[in-house]
Amino acid sequence: MLGSKAHPLHRPAMRPAPPLTLVITNKNYSSWSLRAWLAMTEAGIAFTECMVKLHSADWADNIATLSPTKLVPVLWEGEPGRGCATFDTIAIVERLHELHPNAGLWPADAAARTRARSLVADFHAGCQALREAMPMNIRSSHPGKGMTPAVRADIERLTALWRATRAQFGAGGPFLFGSAYSAADAYFTPVASRFATYGVELDADTRAYQQALLATPAMRAWAAAALQETEFVPEDEPYATAPD
Repeated sequence: MLGSKAHPLHRPAMRPAPPLTLVITNKNYSSWSLRAWLAMTEAGIAFTECMVKLHSADWADNIATLSPTKLVPVLWEGEPGRGCATFDTIAIVERLHELHPNAGLWPADAAARTRARSLVADFHAGCQALREAMPMNIRSSHPGKGMTPAVRADIERLTALWRATRAQFGAGGPFLFGSAYSAADAYFTPVASRFATYGVELDADTRAYQQALLATPAMRAWAAAALQETEFVPEDEPYATAPD
């Protein structure tokens, strides 16, 4: 009896992958948007950017459709609001890794990959004092502001992890895992930006890593766009007063 296996010439055609859209908000302030945007841009993953500004009529009218949680970023596969949505930055990176396993989002070495994921998850769940007292603000300079004992403890703990990771895995390049930029580097770029905004003093190795993160083509492009924004978001401006 003949089997039912299809003839190789009559295999069904593979459907093209749906286009990707990343919903983000103000580039000056949104560190979570930046993380997903950097990971995709540095990895060369094609996507459409959908900007919805905070406290705008666009946000009020459309965020419930564009985001299941009414937060950003959100990665859409297919039409935003109708396709498949992934939200939360860690989930977005993991979904992108599934869609583009060869894009280098995570290190190829298993031990390095485990460390990268651990660092990302650890920061995602912690460093609350740092994130609250030193919100990302690319266009401003507030040296010395926000440096409480709890913030200093967060910074010392985090930079110690960076130094240990670079010592173990970073030979031959400026990033956490050497010459290859990873999702972990994208995750910590907003922290590098905070250190610049608030004038945080850093040891030589940490400063070199900070400068490498801020110098990537993707971060330079994001920062240039952030500097063109004029919106003032009070909750992200604890050390400034609204312009007249």
